[in-house]
Amino acid sequence: MQYFDVYIDGMKDLYTYSDKNDEFLLGESVIVPFRNIKKTAIIIKKNESEKYDFKILNVDSKIKDSIRLSSKQLDLIEWLKNYYLLSYDNVIKAMLPKNIKIKSKQNYYVNLEKLNDINQVENEIVEYLLSLTEISYSTAKAKFKKKVVDSLVKEQYLDLAENTIRININKFSLLKEKNMDIYLYFYDKLKIRKENLEKNFSKEKVKNFKDLGILILEVELDEKKEFFQENLKEVYKKESILTEEQLTVKDEIENSKDKYFLLKGVTGSGKTEIYIELIKEAFFRGEGSIFLVPEISLTPQMINKFKNEFKNNIAILHSRLTDNERAKEWESLYKGEKKIVLGVRSAIFSPVQNLKYIILDEEHETTYKQDNNPRYHAKYVAIKRCLLEDAKLILGSATPSIESYYYAKKGIYKLLNLDKRYGIAKIPDVEIVDMKKEEDLFFSKKLLQEIKDTLIKGEQVILLLNRKGYSTYIQCKDCGHVEECEHCSIKMSYFSGSKKLKCNYCGKTKKYTGKCSNCGSENLIHSGKGIERVEEELKKYFDVPIIKADADYSKDRDFFSKLYEDFLNKKYSILIGTQIIAKGLHFPNVTLVGVINSDIILNFPDFRAGEKTYQLLTQVSGRAGRAEKIGKVIIQTYQKENYVIENSKEEYYEEFYEKEIKLRKMFLYPPFSKLINIGLSSENEKELLKEAAEVFQKLKSDLVEMYGPMPSMVYKVKNRYRMNIFIKGNKNNIDRFKKILNKKIKEYKNKNIRIIVDIDPINLI
Repeated sequence: MQYFDVYIDGMKDLYTYSDKNDEFLLGESVIVPFRNIKKTAIIIKKNESEKYDFKILNVDSKIKDSIRLSSKQLDLIEWLKNYYLLSYDNVIKAMLPKNIKIKSKQNYYVNLEKLNDINQVENEIVEYLLSLTEISYSTAKAKFKKKVVDSLVKEQYLDLAENTIRININKFSLLKEKNMDIYLYFYDKLKIRKENLEKNFSKEKVKNFKDLGILILEVELDEKKEFFQENLKEVYKKESILTEEQLTVKDEIENSKDKYFLLKGVTGSGKTEIYIELIKEAFFRGEGSIFLVPEISLTPQMINKFKNEFKNNIAILHSRLTDNERAKEWESLYKGEKKIVLGVRSAIFSPVQNLKYIILDEEHETTYKQDNNPRYHAKYVAIKRCLLEDAKLILGSATPSIESYYYAKKGIYKLLNLDKRYGIAKIPDVEIVDMKKEEDLFFSKKLLQEIKDTLIKGEQVILLLNRKGYSTYIQCKDCGHVEECEHCSIKMSYFSGSKKLKCNYCGKTKKYTGKCSNCGSENLIHSGKGIERVEEELKKYFDVPIIKADADYSKDRDFFSKLYEDFLNKKYSILIGTQIIAKGLHFPNVTLVGVINSDIILNFPDFRAGEKTYQLLTQVSGRAGRAEKIGKVIIQTYQKENYVIENSKEEYYEEFYEKEIKLRKMFLYPPFSKLINIGLSSENEKELLKEAAEVFQKLKSDLVEMYGPMPSMVYKVKNRYRMNIFIKGNKNNIDRFKKILNKKIKEYKNKNIRIIVDIDPINLI
């Protein structure tokens, strides 16, 4: 006998069950008795305890045709749970798509070996089951041919009465030898859902038949979807088009004994071409790859590139897929039909067989960190997965995160460089404009002139402003009232396209009337410019087609695919967008990029503000001059002398890094420490303040530095007040503290207070 700890769908913890006959395996999907009902479960690990102080029930049965998690997936589940202090439910729901979830149904079948016993018991239930097999004579003839049906009726394998065909229970087992197709057809009808049978007959009667062995209860997958598998097209080998510099990098990755690589390549240096060749060579060896991009906005372009190389041999995974589409792609990987994944953050959990490479494009992007449960970082999951599966990890960026570059300098990652743009493309000219000397709040004279010159040449422009909507808030000039969200402590943004005020935290909207909601005055000031306002101002100067893009637009399933195609095909002359347009997009006809206000992120109270600003400016600059045409970048700022702005001008990453790493070391921020943020929230402000102070005292430890409790930057969201406790310490001490924290959080019982633990937080709002 062996004992297992199993995950039961919807439960946070594991439950122990016995396996009396040693018939079950780790990772299998099974049925277990749980609180007097049968539940589906996954066997997670063996329980090696010698004594148990509770009654242990036995695992009932396996679920036919269900998935089985591999030992590596089970190890990853344990690591995620322990590292991020998550529940099993959080982790497994992240790993398995909705339509792959283990749901079961229980059916009763007639036991054909007990047919002789049927005549000795009341036949009420048997008669009911036989009625399920009834089909009309005309249907039977159409399905199985009249000659065959008539022959089986004549030989009494089937009964014919009142133009209805049903099976003869006494000769049914012999029908198998006579006609297997007809036997299987009727056998499938000789079953009924457990709950339906118990609805028509008493549980006592049903149990009696089950005890006699006349009825067999069988568990199988519920609504198992047999996804249509497309015919996979053949992929052909092509001659390499890589430059000498790219080939050197590719060979180093392939032949090195190192497992982790940081590929630092200037924007437009052809990192993607290296990735594709590595993936393709692995593909021909029967090895799999996971390629992650940070934003859904990058997938249309990347999908085109990958489909051109791999036809339909790739699985595409991103948030715009339906549950059914996602499950189909997941299953194609699980079965080994496809070996390559292109996707966003959650694709890191794809069940790729014989994994060789995990590649994170634009590895510095904060979108690789999930900001709701489970709060994992795809980069760290990738590192762990490569360790478990003996695969190689490639982190690629023109502007690596400070932490990644530090680890590369220390030799933890192998540092590889691409210093030249691919092909004939040249690094764009970058000019910084001091807006303190300009009269126009939106456009400097220099930017307006460059836009004009670019449009005259028939070339395209990208303008970046990292703010959605028309204005960030509206204030009444007469009474001073500012329109705020009634559910959050945040000013409502105005969106001119929809004539609505919107809270960017809870999504609450209300109609814009043009009047102050406090005094009724129409004397309103629109403060803080968004991309809609930029478009309005731009139209005063240029009568050309303009398109806008931000995270709200991306909620439309096909928006970015259409935007990419339309802008590529020159249907629009100017693209205005937030940071969502700054990454990875390749438009050969874009020769001018303008940054309207480069100071927005820089002024944010976050130790990563300088890093994020440098990355954004460098990335958006990389959208200019990506073909044979020379590119130009205009960066507008009120802080021209700031080293972040200055270093981004020439892509002086090394210089920027040295200044930034000194500050990190001075204040002991990552990579010189690890961080935890504990968020507490409640609808009762007074109770929250009291409980936050008590939690802080209970968690106090000499192992770490603790700050707080302090109000969140946005104090109220969706009617919940929010406080933070910030924790900092070295890796060893943080790991020890996490065990204390996990225990204390589990012991905490106040249901009015919601506690969220964020390990390695990115968003500190």
